[in-house]
Order: sequence, then C-alpha cells, then structure tokens
Amino acid sequence: MEIAPCGIDCDTCDQKPNHCDGCHALSDHLYCPDCEIRVCCLFDRKLSNCSECSDFPCRSILDFEADPWDHHTAAVKRLRRMRTC
Repeated sequence: MEIAPCGIDCDTCDQKPNHCDGCHALSDHLYCPDCEIRVCCLFDRKLSNCSECSDFPCRSILDFEADPWDHHTAAVKRLRRMRTC
C-alpha cells in the first residue's frame, strides 16, 4: 500500500494512474504538484507521511480533514491510526 503524505491510499485513488503517479513519484505527473502538505512532508521534513511528524496534526492537516471531501477525512483518520501503532 502506497500512502501519500496526507494519508490518501494511492493504490485506491481514482486520480491514479491517469492523472497522477502518486505523491512519492519522481515525475511531474502529479495531481497537485504544489500541494503544501506534500512539499512540507516529503521535501522540508524528509518524512514519508504526516503521521511521522512531531507537529501532527498541524493546521494544514486539520484543514484538509475538515474540508468537504470524505476521502480526506478518511485519509487523516488513517494517519491517526498509523500514529498510534
């Protein structure tokens, strides 16, 4: 299972493979290449997902969780579960 920094399961995401290679890909074929969560997690903090961050849950993750998309809420729930393991 490939987990994006935000907690989305890339293997089940409907944007992959037509619109995205996944947040961990080294290509330019990304749904949102400038995603602030992705940039912070992968490039600024050098983590594989936000559950590994000492600042989790940060404002960006809380805003992502609270937006109207159910799969974002599920993604952050996944990160919370990963954090407790």
